[in-house]
Amino acid sequence: MYRKLETLGTRLLGLLVPKVDASAACGPEKLVEYGSCWQCDYRPCLAVCRDNCGCQVIGCG
Repeated sequence: MYRKLETLGTRLLGLLVPKVDASAACGPEKLVEYGSCWQCDYRPCLAVCRDNCGCQVIGCG
């Protein structure tokens, strides 16, 4: 009984709550080279950055 009620509630929420794509708030991807990154023990690094979403280090140099 509880499982059926839970399924019904999930379906109802799916109809009422709009789906949002989080990547829509971010700008285009940019490849950025930094001279020093803490993620790479303060060596040079390469990162992919997006406006309003931050950067992700993809390689250490």
